Amino acid sequence: MHALHRRLPTAAIVPDGASYALDSRLCISYFTIELRGAVPEQNRAEIGNHVFGCDICQDVCPWNGRSPISSEPAFAAEHFAPPLERLAQLTEQEFRGMFRSSPVRRARYSGFLRNVAVAMGNARAERFRVPLKRLADSADPIVAEHAHWALEQLD
Repeated sequence: MHALHRRLPTAAIVPDGASYALDSRLCISYFTIELRGAVPEQNRAEIGNHVFGCDICQDVCPWNGRSPISSEPAFAAEHFAPPLERLAQLTEQEFRGMFRSSPVRRARYSGFLRNVAVAMGNARAERFRVPLKRLADSADPIVAEHAHWALEQLD
């Protein structure tokens, strides 16, 4: 088994003949950014605390190990890892304002809250129970489904 394959939580690098390929349908970035709808239940735990993408493949890629880390301000995170409780409380208007010029908006508001619920469920922290109950009451069925799943992880 290829070393990169073992280091990706979703095993998204798969054998492809004599080499390997990325199965984007197993990628955390796919689940948290591109997927419109429910994350398959069997993949939710593998997402861990990732709310938008993960870039693990970038971190473990042998080619990238030789690249210098950029100090260019344009590459700095504007909102680096805000607390999940804060993210769960964002209204759609606040989401659009906070991520107006960020790729995070690609996940859309519903997908973003879905991802926050999954991250909270994977954390299994009791402090997330109240925000998850609020998300479970969402009118959006995808957000509600994932919040109910996350609440089950707390029990």
